Amino acid sequence: MGIAAALPADRAEICPGDVVNSWQAIHFPLASLLTRGGDERLRIDPATGLNVYGCAPHPRTGTIEFCSSTASSISETAFARIGQARDALVRDMAARGAETAFEQQVERMRRSLLLMLGLVGSGTDVVFSPSGTDSQLHALFLAKLALGGPVTSIVCAADQTGSGTAFTSRGQHYSASTALGETVEKGASIDGEAVTSIPIPLFREDGTRRSAAEIDHAVMSAVEREIASGRKVLLQIMDSSKLGWRAPSEACAEAIALCWPRDVQIVVDACQLRSGRTRLKSALERGWMVLVTGSKFFTAPGFCGATLVPRALACRIADRDAPNGLAAYATRFDLPAQWQRLRAALSAEPNFGQWLRWEAALEEMSAFYALPSRFAASLFTRLSKAVPQIMAGSRSLEWMKEEGGCPLDRADGEMPVPTVFPFFVKVSSGRLSHDAMVNLYRVLNRELALGSNNDERRAAATLCHIGQPVKLPCGSVLRLALGARTASEAWHGDEAVIERNVKRIIENIHTVTAKIDLLAEQS
Repeated sequence: MGIAAALPADRAEICPGDVVNSWQAIHFPLASLLTRGGDERLRIDPATGLNVYGCAPHPRTGTIEFCSSTASSISETAFARIGQARDALVRDMAARGAETAFEQQVERMRRSLLLMLGLVGSGTDVVFSPSGTDSQLHALFLAKLALGGPVTSIVCAADQTGSGTAFTSRGQHYSASTALGETVEKGASIDGEAVTSIPIPLFREDGTRRSAAEIDHAVMSAVEREIASGRKVLLQIMDSSKLGWRAPSEACAEAIALCWPRDVQIVVDACQLRSGRTRLKSALERGWMVLVTGSKFFTAPGFCGATLVPRALACRIADRDAPNGLAAYATRFDLPAQWQRLRAALSAEPNFGQWLRWEAALEEMSAFYALPSRFAASLFTRLSKAVPQIMAGSRSLEWMKEEGGCPLDRADGEMPVPTVFPFFVKVSSGRLSHDAMVNLYRVLNRELALGSNNDERRAAATLCHIGQPVKLPCGSVLRLALGARTASEAWHGDEAVIERNVKRIIENIHTVTAKIDLLAEQS
């Protein structure tokens, strides 16, 4: 069912940027609310009922989904939760007014997120945002407040971050409109202050991977140069990229923080949230900001981002005035209630879409973290062995098996092994181009009438949603990604049922590869 079919006839034309009052907006159908409070990436194509990432604003039963490295459609359980949350908010709004009721809901959500991540009592503050891209801007705003002086952004793994990073790292508008509905000039400075940006890619220009030592050296050298020139540094390090890689090494980041504690602010890009909770807590204890989302590993509908702010940094900036430009990218509800001075100049308009997307994320987090100890790690370990074997048996898939950046920490709690599996697609003329991979990615998510036998026809007719292609110097790769829902839906109190569930996951992976093989031959 497309978005138009999910709306009443008089609301079928509603778009994310439409201006309405809070009481009207909260009564929109849930599917409509999930597309609001973000940028144009949330818009639904009426021809397909999907957004640009192939996701629907309602559950897509019958679809095989290994797409958590990009974006996911909402699950049935999460959809039920946001319905209940919306009903509760409507009652509170009627009793207390929209602003007070929404403030209380967001503060409760803030506490719930800290609880899920094991951060209660750590002094961590949460700044919500519509996306990880917006959270990058929030981190820059906060770093400039804390550091003072001219700031340089150094972005590690710049070739494996979102496309908006090229703009956010310079303090520029990354789109022609903001999630709050403001029309802006893409590429223009947000606050009028120039920010230098230095990208540190994980690939060399010839397409080969940089070694961990080479990456560490490049990061350290860039920081040294900028500090020597009298500038402050916001260093964005990568903790699980689009391909599941990390960089620089912890030793390198720690050395930088120790050498220049007043001149460098580190922010960890953990937007994929493929990091154990111990790692997140450790980064915050060091005084580093951490960027997270609920819409990658945890499979909530895009977009829902957050900046985790350590106690020491929050104490330095909470009593400051809001910097120029922040009001275009945050409401007062996004910032913690105790940051009263920073919040004063920001809009009090509730962002219901962002709130509901985070409610969906909390539902998925709750299910995942409620699993028995080590179950997820054991499941991911098993699947991390099965996926390459399945790809090896494919006629067209070529697994990109070598990891880049720094090795994963095999003792990293819930995430001891890779959960993102990038692969090339081969045809008789060689690997598919990036444009061809984009087309393949879209066609996989459609029901097709192809095949010469029942197995092929069944695979072709199955909707398969996987991670969108990533363009690299060595070619273009699609991604098969395991997410939190992979584990929570596999769990059962009966071992025999678990085994059947795991076998179904493996069968689904076979179906995806079979459909790709069929399409590659058709190409």
